[in-house]
Amino acid sequence: MDKLLFKRIIFGLLTILIVSYIVYLFANSNFAKAVDTEEAVSNTVSDIINSEAFIVREESYVTNNEIGVLSYNVNDGDNISAGQNIADIYNNESDAVSRQQIKKINSQIKSLQTLSDSYYKDSVGLDTINTQINNNIFSIISNVNEGKLEDAGENCNSLLLTICERQLTTGSVKNFKAKINELKRKRSKLESNCSGKLGSVSAGKAGYFISATDGYEKTVDFSKIDKLSVGKFRKLKKKKIDSNVVGKIVTNPEWYIVCEVSPDDTVSLAKLLNSEATIYVSMPSVTTEKIPTSIYSINQRTKQDKAVLVLACDYMNSFLADARKENVEITTMSYSGLKVSKRAIHEDYVTRTRTDKNGKEIKEKKKVQGVYVLHGSELIFKEISITYSASDYVLCNPAPAEKVLFSGETLELYDQVVIKGDNLYDGKVIT
Repeated sequence: MDKLLFKRIIFGLLTILIVSYIVYLFANSNFAKAVDTEEAVSNTVSDIINSEAFIVREESYVTNNEIGVLSYNVNDGDNISAGQNIADIYNNESDAVSRQQIKKINSQIKSLQTLSDSYYKDSVGLDTINTQINNNIFSIISNVNEGKLEDAGENCNSLLLTICERQLTTGSVKNFKAKINELKRKRSKLESNCSGKLGSVSAGKAGYFISATDGYEKTVDFSKIDKLSVGKFRKLKKKKIDSNVVGKIVTNPEWYIVCEVSPDDTVSLAKLLNSEATIYVSMPSVTTEKIPTSIYSINQRTKQDKAVLVLACDYMNSFLADARKENVEITTMSYSGLKVSKRAIHEDYVTRTRTDKNGKEIKEKKKVQGVYVLHGSELIFKEISITYSASDYVLCNPAPAEKVLFSGETLELYDQVVIKGDNLYDGKVIT
């Protein structure tokens, strides 16, 4: 045989063997196809009940039989004492407006005099004043964003006084005598053009004052709120208000949010009835604040019927003081955890080591529910404890109680969780 031909045959056979071996290596190697991952991040979800609510308070009418125009001395939501002057009575609207202006001027004069006296006694540094100005501005912005307009007004007054204090400190003004004298002249002019008050209205009881009335004050027996049925709740109607009623006093600090709920909702609510759980209620048309309440009663005839839910609250402000019939969002339960797609959940074995009574280490193995996490280029299987399940994702507890997990180790914040991949197993190398 020709030597050249022999060499070609040998070379061809070697080439075939090498190629076959390379194919074999790739076919049986641990190199894996790429995987898709998502980051484990914190998330919170809530169970919410939407309903139309009716506000029930223990209310007492304030009456006035004298003829004249009222000028209120207290704001809605103010806590007043029995016998306190609620309003003054004037001959006409002009006198009432003038008296309100005089009150504001008196308040401004007092603030400027107090500021002047305190400045000369105990002056503070400019840096402190600038900080106070900034804090007041931020507070006003926050109050407006949260719908707390009453607090925003108070912070505006504080801001103006702090700016005046800055003027004294920087020397842009020496004192406020000229401004005070100007306010006094304005006050004297108003006093000369209006007559004195004809009388006053006093509070018969202590409580929260509300100037507006709506006819619903006497529709529900406050002492029998836990007996209010669905049928009676649906038939609540206004009652005629006497012409001499000029306001009302909420005589009990506790008031109720009452609404109709479905039989399914009562199942979850019943679990919270005798607990100390706080139920937060949102009234979007009234305030941006979440109102803290507790379950007072669930009035239901049978488990298949709708129920009247009664929530108790002792929190009050000027916005809530006017609320009566409102659309509400009731948050019954909230769940927090690491959000994981259901596509990422698998079953695999985990091991743990324990020591028996003789001091010997024993390894135990168990198949559990978990996810594969990409750590560098390697897959690690981590056991999970599910606290909430939705249609396409779950929330996992990053710190479950002792003995909840077989292995004792679980998913961590920002872990790269595999949501798509083939032939997944613990220890697999990803390239």
